Amino acid sequence: MPDKDAGTPRVFLVRHGETEWTISGRYTGRSDIPLTANGEHQVSSSAAVIVGPGKIIDPSKIAHLFISPRTRARRTFEFLFDGPAQKQLEGKSEITEDIREWEYGLYEGRLTAQIRAGRKERGLDKERPWVRVIPLPFC
Repeated sequence: MPDKDAGTPRVFLVRHGETEWTISGRYTGRSDIPLTANGEHQVSSSAAVIVGPGKIIDPSKIAHLFISPRTRARRTFEFLFDGPAQKQLEGKSEITEDIREWEYGLYEGRLTAQIRAGRKERGLDKERPWVRVIPLPFC
């Protein structure tokens, strides 16, 4: 990183690895669905490339880390940051519902086709079809 950027605050949003529901296309929010073995591999492979001294995410330069309480998010944290890095982050990391996953309400655990069919049964979306809106984080 060039010296001119060294003092610029950065925000990184790390999404968890694969779960059974991400494989099948189900909407996952409040449900506590664990990572698959492949999801664990995805995260640990990414960690080797992006986390560490001199890499894009340097644990020694993290000011604060927020972690969703969902198992998949906590496991992602454990795979991204090894033991020494976790030690460095003591007092800087926080498990909080404030950073939890988007909640889908009645759509939780359902597929897009199921959601559209249910909305059609209830007489919704007569003017235009329902589309999934993905919330973007604000930095």
